[in-house]
Amino acid sequence: MSPGMKDGGTGRIPAAVRSLRWILFALLFAATALTLLGVPELARSVAGSGWPRAALAVPAVVLALFIGGYAAYRFVLVRAGRYSAGKALVQVGLMVLVLAVITGVVLELAQGYRVELAPPVELAGPLRSADPATRALAAEVARHRPREAGVRAVPRLIELLDDPAPEVRREAHATLVALAGRDAGGEGPGAAARWREYWRDAAPER
Repeated sequence: MSPGMKDGGTGRIPAAVRSLRWILFALLFAATALTLLGVPELARSVAGSGWPRAALAVPAVVLALFIGGYAAYRFVLVRAGRYSAGKALVQVGLMVLVLAVITGVVLELAQGYRVELAPPVELAGPLRSADPATRALAAEVARHRPREAGVRAVPRLIELLDDPAPEVRREAHATLVALAGRDAGGEGPGAAARWREYWRDAAPER
């Protein structure tokens, strides 16, 4: 018999409700892990990686689900005469208070990690730089940008496959492979023509 159950309770508890306790344990564990470990990472991701701000609500939502399930579970026990209504009300009230505190912590962390992000540097200029090291670096950076930005650089990357500097050719090829998902045009003589043909055929899928 669980603590708080009345000795005189004789109401029957449905099996589905009894199994609910395991779901509640899982929700409580998930809410605790997300709050203690996930909130800082979520806040950093929202601030610096463009994640939607709604992601910050995940820990609080999971905890709210736990509280709702716990309240329903206790309500069934109270109706069955196996738990004190006053004690159940106090417990649920305390949990709601904890939820409010956690929500406040999440909002404070989000404010602390908020940063003003400068627009990314356009790569068109660096990709045409007279300095081969700059061209190679720009070609490398292009594959770490969002796909749409990388695809915009494809025509120039294809031109760089014939660049006199081997490091520029290497980085341009690596970025084209990353954007295509496979080595569609290869390297060496004729590579630029093969890559142009590939991207011309793949244009509708971009």
